[in-house]
Amino acid sequence: MTEARVVLSLEAEGESELSLDTIEARAGVSRGFARKLAHELVQKGWIQRVGRGRYLLNPSRHGPEAIPDADPLRMGSHIVRPYYFGYASAAELWGFLLQAGRVYYIVSPVRSSVRLTHPAQFQFVRVPPDRFFGTQEITRRGETLSVSDPERTVIDCVDRPDLSGGLGGAAQVLARAKPRLVWKRLSEHLERMNNRSLELRVGFLVDQVRPAVAAPRNWRERWKARPGEPWVPLGSPTSFGRRGPYDHRWHIIRNVPDRVLFSEVEPP
Repeated sequence: MTEARVVLSLEAEGESELSLDTIEARAGVSRGFARKLAHELVQKGWIQRVGRGRYLLNPSRHGPEAIPDADPLRMGSHIVRPYYFGYASAAELWGFLLQAGRVYYIVSPVRSSVRLTHPAQFQFVRVPPDRFFGTQEITRRGETLSVSDPERTVIDCVDRPDLSGGLGGAAQVLARAKPRLVWKRLSEHLERMNNRSLELRVGFLVDQVRPAVAAPRNWRERWKARPGEPWVPLGSPTSFGRRGPYDHRWHIIRNVPDRVLFSEVEPP
């Protein structure tokens, strides 16, 4: 059977991705028939579409009446290259957020318009190529995944709390990540982000969240506000307004109520 020969030969070689070119070569058929074969393999659950002419192999252990592999981490790691799991997804993988989210955030400098029929929801976050850095490979459930490293995860969550469970979620991520942070690497990442507002918000939160685990003094001196710098609202003015107490060390306007900021961690 042509379908089984294609699938089983790929699995025997440890391959997990295939394309129309692969099907055409393995089955020894025309391009048109390769498309028909791919459609039939998708319908039968042997493969899943993850892009234009690109497919992900489902393990044969699922049997001849296979259903799509429901592991969103495996699926997400094959949709676009390069990529990393970021924001709340990275925080969950590192153990910085305890509650699993329903959305998997995939960060890439490449535009993706893939539409997937899959129980998990994926949200693609496109970043400029010069901001695509700070990644690390980890293994989960036998799959090698690209994920933002702990320092980049903290920065991303503070930068986009809307993708990280809100500011309370970002504070929780920082509280759990703090003992594991490499402060030199955190500084290097902040320098490459080149966003002074973000630097001040990260510095303020480092001081406020889990203060018993203090940043090195030279790190705090490096990033504190300088005379004459603008004041930065901690949270989005659209959500929290522009009023609140002033933090003079970091030039932060504390427009976010403590009950929100410290909803998941102990206040200082």
